[in-house]
Amino acid sequence: MVHGLIPDLIIFLAVAVVVTPLCHRLHVSPILGYLAAGLAAGPSGLALGNGGEGAAALADLGVAFLLFMIGLELSLDRLKVIRDVIFGLGTAQLVATGLVGAVVLWVMGLTPKGALVMGLALAFSSTAFVIQALSERNELAGQTGRVAVAMLILQDLAVVPLLVMIPRLGGDGISLALALVESLAKAALAMAAIFALARVALRPFFRLVAATRSPDAFVAAALLAVVGTSYATQQMGLSHVLGAFLAGAMLASSEYRHQIEADLTPIRGLLMGLFFLTVGMRVDLSVLWNHAALVAGGTVALLTGKAALIAGFALLFGLPWATAARLGLLLAQGGEFALVVAARAGATGLIDSHAVDLLTAIVAVSMATTPLFAELSGWIGRRQRRAEAEPHRPGKDAGDLDNHVIICGYGRVGRTVGRVLADRGIPFVAIDRDPGHVAALRAKGEPVYFGDIRTVELLRAVGAARARAVILTISAGTSRLYLVQRLRRHFPDLQVLARAHDLAQAHGMEKAGASVVVPETLEGSLRLAGLALKRLGVPGPDVDAAIEDYRRDDYARLAEGDGGDDGR
Repeated sequence: MVHGLIPDLIIFLAVAVVVTPLCHRLHVSPILGYLAAGLAAGPSGLALGNGGEGAAALADLGVAFLLFMIGLELSLDRLKVIRDVIFGLGTAQLVATGLVGAVVLWVMGLTPKGALVMGLALAFSSTAFVIQALSERNELAGQTGRVAVAMLILQDLAVVPLLVMIPRLGGDGISLALALVESLAKAALAMAAIFALARVALRPFFRLVAATRSPDAFVAAALLAVVGTSYATQQMGLSHVLGAFLAGAMLASSEYRHQIEADLTPIRGLLMGLFFLTVGMRVDLSVLWNHAALVAGGTVALLTGKAALIAGFALLFGLPWATAARLGLLLAQGGEFALVVAARAGATGLIDSHAVDLLTAIVAVSMATTPLFAELSGWIGRRQRRAEAEPHRPGKDAGDLDNHVIICGYGRVGRTVGRVLADRGIPFVAIDRDPGHVAALRAKGEPVYFGDIRTVELLRAVGAARARAVILTISAGTSRLYLVQRLRRHFPDLQVLARAHDLAQAHGMEKAGASVVVPETLEGSLRLAGLALKRLGVPGPDVDAAIEDYRRDDYARLAEGDGGDDGR
């Protein structure tokens, strides 16, 4: 077994070393890289290794880790906050999509049991893909992100009883209803037993391990919790992922949750990468080639049908049209658990191997479209935020200002400057390009407007010709220099104060006409040097004089030894 596992592991580790940094460089999801690499290295491609059988065992462990981490996210407090979405919209989408999918698959020739199982499986979306897409766009905390995560949680919860039910459905002479009741009852008993054991032993066990203050022992304990509970439920005749999920759920409200999550995230990521690699290995290139039209049609039907159902139910539950459309796009693809269910259903005889190959290909191709759909979802979100911010463009109230200050860019730096001006009774108006940010700040009474500060007409609208000064707080270096040049050309009498990244950029902006430029890195360095001198016993007045000496000479002493910004 070990000898047969080594070639597959060598291939996987080599792929991980190459694929992950390459995908980061190309700004592509590593999951896509693993799928493509598995497709190339699998039996229908280059036929490297042993066909992935050995690595598949570790891939199953990766799925268990994913369920464990999902369980860690399901604290009672979090479930209470999103319970309406989980048990309302999430349940409606899952049931409706599952039933529609089951009818279609039954018409296509699957048995009623197989069609029902795979219909429900196709209702699942890819937790790994969607969470990554939302995280990359910093949208997990937004409305779309919260609803999407809630729906994914419901889907992940539904995976557990479905996997428990499959082996019972595969037997002869067992009715669907009886199999469902028996499986759910058995799962409920197992859950009750594990919950009771966890309450009695799991948290005290982690408390004992944490008291050793040994990071290695803590990681080993977390691994033991995942593998041990997985093995226990498997011995009960249930799915191994059920135990992993329950262990995570039991630790979700414990004081050890965040440390466990931090310790196991790299391991989970590696094993999930192995899972997607084996998924790629299972995709038969001959199926894609010989049944290209069927795979393409199935993929389009899955994506469009699922997106329409999700968006429709989101509208029925009162969500805005833009949010509904974004949810449909984000969750349209098949998920990793659909692949797990398909493999399990094939192994128990619910569906034949040809159907498994076709469904695997369709789900894998649909998952590959996720980045494109996520980008389209992001475009809709940007249009939505821009539309919401349209009423907040500068109007007559801003144009009537006189002898005021204009702050270009109202992030953390801009807001700090604004508070200082407000405390001194100096009128100001701020411009920012983030419509959502503008809308949120205006709701708090901030004098901020939406617009592109590179537009001369916008600057005229906020009274640049009558303003005392304009302060550039934006962080983009090239835009700052460009803005200084435009301001000096169109408003020659206006004082321009700006932030620069380093000394070289500051000198360039001064040459372009800026009145005052503050180099961020050097100002931070001077402040740090001053604090260090004071800590080392140098009298405060001497320190202040030395620092001011540098500033008075326009950083001349520092410039002599400045070899460029090293990024540190």
